[in-house]
Amino acid sequence: MAGLADLTSPDAVRSAMAEFDAIGREAFLTKYGFRPARSFFLIENGRRYDSKAIAGAAYGYQHPQRGPMAGRDFVGGDATVRPKLEGLGFRVVSENYREVVLTSDQLEPGRIYPREELIAMFSIVDATVNTGVFRPAGSKSLWLFVTRDKTSDRTQYADKLDGDLLHWEGQTSGRTDSRIVDHEMSGDELLVFYRASKREHLKAGFRYEGAFRYLSHQAGKPSRFVLQRVSALGELVDDLPDDPFDPEDVEDGRKKVLTAVVRRQGQATFRRSLMRAYEGLCAVTGCAVEPLLEAAHIRAYFGPETNHVTNGLLLRADIHTLFDLGLIWIDEDMRIVAADRLTGTDYASLNGRKLMIPQEVACRPSGRAIRWHREIVGKK
Repeated sequence: MAGLADLTSPDAVRSAMAEFDAIGREAFLTKYGFRPARSFFLIENGRRYDSKAIAGAAYGYQHPQRGPMAGRDFVGGDATVRPKLEGLGFRVVSENYREVVLTSDQLEPGRIYPREELIAMFSIVDATVNTGVFRPAGSKSLWLFVTRDKTSDRTQYADKLDGDLLHWEGQTSGRTDSRIVDHEMSGDELLVFYRASKREHLKAGFRYEGAFRYLSHQAGKPSRFVLQRVSALGELVDDLPDDPFDPEDVEDGRKKVLTAVVRRQGQATFRRSLMRAYEGLCAVTGCAVEPLLEAAHIRAYFGPETNHVTNGLLLRADIHTLFDLGLIWIDEDMRIVAADRLTGTDYASLNGRKLMIPQEVACRPSGRAIRWHREIVGKK
């Protein structure tokens, strides 16, 4: 601990972060002999850094004659590295960095799943899996189990899957209605398991129909919902070519940008893609409060072809509004520029911050789309 106590220079910490940015996380951790952080991260300009590794490297920057400290040289955590870095003016977090678990990643559309198989697949111990609406523990998924023709001892809900539209009645108590209505706002995926009758499939199984989204409902006990199947066109593709989004091929949406600011989360799949790419952090502020994060289009939304992860930024709601109004934009060096109108406000401090860039190259924002936005707000 005597060595860590000698780390007193914020500039040394910034030098370590600059090297982290330059060579990448994996190379940085290998060079200095640290394992990836699991609990504590330093947040700066919307990016996160392994706090213990940064502290060890920063020590070497401040005391080059002694050299950096390796992971074995000191203990990290809440009682050591965190207060040291916070004492130097940096922010260290230890929560809200859980991986977003989407059970759809492990399910195959069209396949028949008996409940007992799902219980085994996801290690479910909660007996409410036998009800019509269920959320697997630790996930961002809502499962709907729908049976068209009920047995005589069951409540006779009027549920029917008609192509891509599901007409579905919620629970009589209405306790889960808000979850369905607000699922996109909450970043939840809505997954439907459907069968015509209990005897349609072996072991009373359900056909997994895939992801659906809320369209409308009529309040009542139960409420009557209309849900629509999510098109596969909106899904995130793993192997994307570099900068695949071409703003020149999209119909001009500048009037939409300049005449209205619409509070929107975007299609569920678009938002989920951005949540994954940006690891649940606002690309500008680093905010990790999920209900406040929105899927922002760089080039204005003008149909599903603009719902591409490279045409998106995950932004806190107020930052999204400023971005759409052209009060903040992104310069060529991927730094935030705040308009003069924001001088004297808390938002002026955003000026010069570096935009957080996804680690996955294929998910990084399109340079052409960013240039389009900058030109639209009058900044060539």
